Amino acid sequence: MPQANSDDVESMPHSDIPGLYLWPESATGHTAPWVRCNMVMSLDGAVVDSEGKSAGLGTDADKRVFLAVRHDSDVILVGAGTARTEGYRPTSVPIALVTNQLNLDQSLPLFAQANGENPTTYIVTSQSAADLAPTWLAQCATIIPCGNTQVDLSAAIHELHNRGFDRIHCEGGPALLTSLLEAELLDELLLTVTPVLLGGGSTMITTSLGKIQGEYTQVRTDEGTVLMRFTPRYST
Repeated sequence: MPQANSDDVESMPHSDIPGLYLWPESATGHTAPWVRCNMVMSLDGAVVDSEGKSAGLGTDADKRVFLAVRHDSDVILVGAGTARTEGYRPTSVPIALVTNQLNLDQSLPLFAQANGENPTTYIVTSQSAADLAPTWLAQCATIIPCGNTQVDLSAAIHELHNRGFDRIHCEGGPALLTSLLEAELLDELLLTVTPVLLGGGSTMITTSLGKIQGEYTQVRTDEGTVLMRFTPRYST
């Protein structure tokens, strides 16, 4: 994938969105999946608004990209905290929640609104938490133990891949994104910067992460919203 240059920074017609975010051919039917994460932040680096939600930062352009990329994925990977805060609901794409402690509630819309037509929900957790999983959770989701007391993300990605999920689409939050980067599991970051300043005290897009270099492979704008594709370059 070529590195973006100044000629690539251009406006993005709405009809071009699906073609601009195609998954690489290598993401299907190969020995390793393609893991991408889609995140939005304000101009000063905030990833949540005053209500603690990322949805409030999104623009129309961001939402169009979000829906297009999500629709074309095989599975949506998301931290349990983000799923609770954002009120995740069942979608046409399977959702895999990452949680070390299984601190989940049956009233979460993802569970409460589920029916027989929805794809299976996967719970990626530690073995110690899986051993104590409540009956209601085992009845409405597939629990995938990965790691003894903490989730082993490498094992989790491997297990999802074994279930036929080649295109893994992560929707955060910052802690999960950071963990994927630290484990050198993230192949691509889709980062949207919206034209708003929220002020200090906001959560950063990554937490406690050392320097990781990479390259922009695409930069587009849409009515003030900047949409970037970034490929991290790991040292090993």
